[in-house]
Amino acid sequence: MVEDADWFSPDASETVVWHGKPRVRRIIPQVVGALFVVVVALVGGFALSSSDLIGDSLVVTVALWGVVGLAVLGAVGWVALAYLRVQAADYVLTDRNVYKRTGVLSERVVRVGIGRIQNVTLRKNLTGNLFDYGTILLSTADGGTALSITDLDNPEEFREELGPLVDASGGPGGDGYGHGGEGAGAAAEAVLDAETVDAMLPEARRLRESAERTEANFES
Repeated sequence: MVEDADWFSPDASETVVWHGKPRVRRIIPQVVGALFVVVVALVGGFALSSSDLIGDSLVVTVALWGVVGLAVLGAVGWVALAYLRVQAADYVLTDRNVYKRTGVLSERVVRVGIGRIQNVTLRKNLTGNLFDYGTILLSTADGGTALSITDLDNPEEFREELGPLVDASGGPGGDGYGHGGEGAGAAAEAVLDAETVDAMLPEARRLRESAERTEANFES
């Protein structure tokens, strides 16, 4: 459970609403690239070792296959690092904050309060639309991107969980009531009660009389 993770330190009053990770399939480009490097290195090694360029020199042959081995190890390490980055990433949504953990050797945890979130944007490319994955971008009132929840399978689930929390937060992207602005309208109506209207009438009459006198002076 995420509550037991060493990196996750919520406030005592927070409740976990959603927990997710990037999809492992995001490392497919690295896997394809690594396979290409391995194939090219092996084919090139066999081709050079059997050619007249190498001859019967043992030192050159060992050096050649040493380079091939380094290329293969580098490709495997590249894929392994990409996999570890996916496994190390964690996304957590509570009723008060959004958390993002990244990093393999050095851990980095970012927390954004739900009350600071102004916009929630879903981005999908062509393959994302085909296979239902995408990235959620969270922006704050200053217009910058505060957090990106990347490469989620079924990202709509996260957005559906987050939306009502933002609406209810009373922050830049919410109305403080969780009813899509109805509560804000009710609050505005409640301010203009009968007592407030009665207090405003004399001032309104004075302003109107002043405007009428000014208009009469211009006409004369």
